[in-house]
Amino acid sequence: MNLSQKLSEIYKKHTLGIVVGFIIVIMFLLALQGFDVVDEGWYMTFYQHFFNHPETVEYNFAFYLTGIVGGLWYALFPQGGILSFRILAMLCIVMTFVFSYKILIKYISKSVVVIGLLMVLFVNDFGYLAFYYNHLSSLLAVLTILFLLKGLSKNNLSFIVIAGCLTAINVFSRLPNITLFAFSLVFPAQFLWNKTLSFKYWFKQAIYYVFGALLGFVIMYLVLVSLGHLDIMHNAIIGILDKGKNTGSNHNFSRLLSVYVKDYVLVIKMFLKIIVAFVILISTRKLLFRYRFSKFIWYILGIVLFVLVFRVYTIYSLYAFSLFGCMSLLLMKKVKLNYKVLSLLALIMMLFLPLGSDGGIHNVGYVSVWVALPLFLYVLEINFNWEVKNLSFNKLGLTKVLPVMITSFFLLKAYKISNESYFDLGNRFHKTYPINNDLAKGVFTTKKRAQIFNELLPVLKQYVNKNDYLLAYDKIPMINFLTETKPYMFNSWVWVYDGVMFKKQLDRAEEEIGILPIVVQQKFETIVAFSEPILDYMSEDKEENYRYNKGRVIAMNNFLQRNNYEIVWSNTHFNIYKPKSTN
Repeated sequence: MNLSQKLSEIYKKHTLGIVVGFIIVIMFLLALQGFDVVDEGWYMTFYQHFFNHPETVEYNFAFYLTGIVGGLWYALFPQGGILSFRILAMLCIVMTFVFSYKILIKYISKSVVVIGLLMVLFVNDFGYLAFYYNHLSSLLAVLTILFLLKGLSKNNLSFIVIAGCLTAINVFSRLPNITLFAFSLVFPAQFLWNKTLSFKYWFKQAIYYVFGALLGFVIMYLVLVSLGHLDIMHNAIIGILDKGKNTGSNHNFSRLLSVYVKDYVLVIKMFLKIIVAFVILISTRKLLFRYRFSKFIWYILGIVLFVLVFRVYTIYSLYAFSLFGCMSLLLMKKVKLNYKVLSLLALIMMLFLPLGSDGGIHNVGYVSVWVALPLFLYVLEINFNWEVKNLSFNKLGLTKVLPVMITSFFLLKAYKISNESYFDLGNRFHKTYPINNDLAKGVFTTKKRAQIFNELLPVLKQYVNKNDYLLAYDKIPMINFLTETKPYMFNSWVWVYDGVMFKKQLDRAEEEIGILPIVVQQKFETIVAFSEPILDYMSEDKEENYRYNKGRVIAMNNFLQRNNYEIVWSNTHFNIYKPKSTN
């Protein structure tokens, strides 16, 4: 046996361990670069204050279970900072990968499972974020599918109880996850696919699932009571419901529905683009494969075409693939019952997990297709015969194009990820500059971004101490985390409030807290990329858009004026305000 054969045998025996090892190395290297001051700061400030000052992060209680996990991690590693929460995210993602692998390996070949899951893992252009609710939501959803499949295949009611319990607990990872109770559709679906199963058979399973769900809700209620968090959770839910009613809110119910519809319009468009790419490559393959040199041209053409397809909105392409795979298995007559059950559960996860997010599939899609995407590759691999004219994927040439498509995907992602971190654009080779703060140790960014915050943070320390109140306006929650200060408005990322909610929470903070905070106000945009300083950042006369809300600006300016705030420090990017009466 030569060396290559020995290596092949080792890989076959230890596939999962080798792949996971590769993933951990890549993800750890990615964790060392990028400095996002928005989302990551928001999550980590939540964890920082979850146990000691929970009322200051009330808004984030919509992600309560995430707060428990993040809060415990912060208690274990209080000086771990940004890097430690990226390591926690890595562990959560790796576990999701492993459990997805454990589910799929019983149905699909090893190579297809690995390729499909790696495509899901690297679908984002930026790598990954620090631990947050989407990571935990997908892990629990995958675990729910795992226990449902175990319970249904063996009619093991204990596993079904666990699945129901996990579904309920997952609601507290992110409140919109209540839609995942759609998993319960799998019980009557069995009866529709297999008439030999009695009504009593699946109804009993459904009852046990409901019992498990009730158990999960009771567990979380007891946790809320024991930690004294019940009133805070109540306020958080009321606030979210109020926000859902406001027409100016990005979480308005009608807007969320509109986002969902637009998402699937994009999925259809991407699917059509994919079909065009496949048709071009299939139709040119026979012509170009007549000559050796022409084969090279065909491969180059394929890579270029699929790079153009995947260049933007990659997740919508993966959604198109996933829908195709799941629906194929559900609609084809010769598919076994256990494959249909798996496909339905995968479909439910990808359809319902993004609900409730203001970004829909764009934000949540990448954690929703862990089980679904590999099913697309499986459908092509088994080369189903279509009943119409006895056509097969192989006869159509689809299986010949698939390796080119997969190669294009990974080449593009390698390039994209090497040139981007989350909300920190630019080549990773240029991200070698540290943020001078203990909680940012081990994380590097661009020279300009580091300079902006290394100028602010030492000055801000002259005005606030640990556990002081700080109002960071309006898209810079990372400031609260790095200074270990308490958010003033029950939420460190005040931009998520629309104008109505912003004024309401600001007035409430004034009344309930009774202390006026130091205010740090940005003068540039921080979402996606840092803009140049904006001279009229606090103007009340601009046209509203995704980043700017007139009501929010008016409420903030009024707050500063009526409380006699003055600028005590300023540069091109920030103002620090302090009430005149404060010594």
